[in-house]
Amino acid sequence: METFKSEKQKMIDGELYFASDPELSAGRQHAREQMKLINNEMDKQTRKELIEETFGTAGSNVYIEPNLKFDYGFNIHVGKNFYANFDNIFLDICPIRIGDNCMFGPNVQLYTASHPLNPGKRNSGLEFGKPITIGDNVWIGGGAVVVPGVTLGNNVVVAAGAVVTKSVPDDCVVGGNPAAIIKTIDETAPAAETLDGPRKKIDALDREITSLLEQRMDAVLEIAEIKKKQGTEIFDPSREQKVLEKIASYAKKDEYKIVLQETYEGIMAASRAFQKEQIDKA
Repeated sequence: METFKSEKQKMIDGELYFASDPELSAGRQHAREQMKLINNEMDKQTRKELIEETFGTAGSNVYIEPNLKFDYGFNIHVGKNFYANFDNIFLDICPIRIGDNCMFGPNVQLYTASHPLNPGKRNSGLEFGKPITIGDNVWIGGGAVVVPGVTLGNNVVVAAGAVVTKSVPDDCVVGGNPAAIIKTIDETAPAAETLDGPRKKIDALDREITSLLEQRMDAVLEIAEIKKKQGTEIFDPSREQKVLEKIASYAKKDEYKIVLQETYEGIMAASRAFQKEQIDKA
């Protein structure tokens, strides 16, 4: 006995389906509402939560610049440490799976959606798609297009403006239209040739850290105003010791505890100097 499939399940499975199906129409409407919320939200934590509730799965440290566009959202699966620049488009008719430590430039377009070549079927409203799978440590340059059914292996680099029409094995650089392998990536390359990826990750993280530090300084300013009114001493050694102990407890890796405490000692010293400057003002 043939198992009944909804139009949504046919779509996800890469079979011919009718996009006008009420369930799918409602899904696209919900996606547009989520897109509006995500793209207009300025608070990074709230945007992160919106992405997590909209995508099928989302790993830790996912940051996507506005404006992100997608069909449904629930077919998008993103690993940890993901960064996408402005105006990315993910047409997620079928699943889009993105591995860990991936970076996308602006205007990257992932298309899982397609249409029948036969005009009769196409005009009837039937559509279909093929999934896109992207491995770990993949960097896709600005304006690149990945078409339905393509798999990018681990450590792949896609040049800006490339149109990727065929799957790419691990450790390759591809470019052109249609994209072709330009060269392979040697894992034993000198350190100077492999710094760009980690530095871009640091740049993205620094953007988030700066925003959080600004929020911390807002709180420091409030404390300075209270201390000024009350005539309280700026330096509170017992409070700062408690902060350092908390920082050590927050660290998930023991080898980072000391350096994180030292970092916070510097942050608190700068905060004290800022408080003194505010209190000394006439």
